[in-house]
Formats: sequence, C-alpha cells, structure tokens
Amino acid sequence: MLLNERMAAVLLRDGRFADAENAYRDAIKNDNHNPDLYDGLGVALLAQAKTKESLDALDHAVKLSPEKSAYRIHRAIARTEAEQYKGAEEDFHLAEASDFPEDKLEIAINRGRLRQRQGDFERAEQEFTIALAYDAKSAPARLGRGVAREARGDLSGAAEDYLEAVKLDPKNATANLRLGLVLVNMKKYNLGRRYLERAVELDPGGDTGSKAQMLLDATPAAKS
Repeated sequence: MLLNERMAAVLLRDGRFADAENAYRDAIKNDNHNPDLYDGLGVALLAQAKTKESLDALDHAVKLSPEKSAYRIHRAIARTEAEQYKGAEEDFHLAEASDFPEDKLEIAINRGRLRQRQGDFERAEQEFTIALAYDAKSAPARLGRGVAREARGDLSGAAEDYLEAVKLDPKNATANLRLGLVLVNMKKYNLGRRYLERAVELDPGGDTGSKAQMLLDATPAAKS
C-alpha cells in the first residue's frame, strides 16, 4: 500500500496527472481511510480541470483530517476554480492556524489569485506582497503581483515583477509573454519583442506561444 502511495506521489510531482489519478484511485481501494490519498487525488484531478471530482476528493480529505492545513488550502484552490469564493475564504482562514511557513506562503499566493478572480487587484497585490515576505524568490508570487499591478495600471511595477519572475523561472512561457506585452505597452518595442520571441520558443504551438506570436506580428520591430 505504501509503495502505491509513493508511486502516485511521484507521478503527481512529475506532472503526470492522469497517471497520478489512476494510481491514487488504485491506492484508495486498499486504504480508503487515508486522507493523504484523497488529497493527492484531488490535486491530480484539479490539475486536469476536473473541478467537481476534485472537490469531492478534497472534501473527503478534509473530513478525515480537518486539522490538516494543506488539505484546506488545496480545497480552497478548488473552490476558487469552482467560483465558491465564500467557501474558499473559510478554508484559507482556517488554514492560517498552520505554523509552517510553506503553508503561509501558499495561502498568500492563492488568496491573491482569489482576489484577482474577484476583480480586487489592490488586495491581490497586498496578498502577493505578503507571499514575497515569506519567500522573495517565489516566481508565482512575483508573477501574480505583476498581474495585479498591471491591472491597476502600474506598468513599470508590473515589468519589474515579471522580470524577476523570468529570472527565477526562465522557462516560464507565461512570465515571458506578460513581460513582453507590458514592455510593448510601455513602447519598449525591441526589448518587448525579445521576450515575446522567447515565449514562442518555450511554447511552440501552445496557447501562450500563439498569443505571443500574434503580439509579435502586431508589434513594430524598428523602434526602441
């Protein structure tokens, strides 16, 4: 049983979400009172945009171990995706009882994303700033704060955050795309094109790469 659980966890860590889902389901057949298995299953399902099934699994994890903050954080993320914002707020609040800095970081990042979904970009920026106080090298927090700042019209602040996100995670196509776009909007065309080109290289044929290519096609190349 432990081997099955470990195998499922490895598949989840490696981003093989469908395989992880199947592995967790098999493990649950032999150990249906283990909250870690339901939590892992919920995360794997959420990564595949199976939000309702994910919530069912995460509900089970929380029911079995309501004191575990990580389970509540994961359910709050799923509830955010399901637009169950009140429930997400409740889970984030209860998860704050955790003494672990990594939980505090995850709460701040994902509460920031919740605020963005609600259109409250000022409070979103505040949450991502809190996250960066826990970990100044968090690329997701930098990227999230950049989005919030851009939405509020602070292009230079957004560019700074996006640049830091790219430095921390050079292969992040979304960070390169957003940095390129904000630089173009600041009329720094050649520099912006450089990051848009990088986004295309990182995600050829994908949604992010396609958006970057469309922007490249519409962006002048001879200006600085």
